[in-house]
Amino acid sequence: MWLNEGFATYAEWLWQEDHGGKSAQEIFESFYEGTRPESEGIWDFPPTDPPSAGRVSDSPVYGRGAMTLHKVREAVGDTAFFDILRGWTKRHRHKNVDTEDFLVFCEAKAGKDLTEVFDTWLFGESKPKDP
Repeated sequence: MWLNEGFATYAEWLWQEDHGGKSAQEIFESFYEGTRPESEGIWDFPPTDPPSAGRVSDSPVYGRGAMTLHKVREAVGDTAFFDILRGWTKRHRHKNVDTEDFLVFCEAKAGKDLTEVFDTWLFGESKPKDP
């Protein structure tokens, strides 16, 4: 679920950034600090592991999913990140995918190990100390 909704949320951030609104970094920071209403409960569980079916649409899935994508963007740079986005959607259009597929794809396209990024932002149980 995070792959769908995290991407949708991050696309909103990118749209705002591109249309004179806040930057994706500013939105990320407001989620990290919990100053946005939709960030309530964002650290309750990892986006990949909602505790029940009733929580599959909670803020960690959307907001932390988007935050993870932003951290991938920071780690690989804009050129590689947007290549990842275009390549991911092109390769997997109309297909089923999972988190592992995405992690492998990102690392292959970026040519670097992103384990720390994903472990911290996607699989982490609690709020990271440093954004």
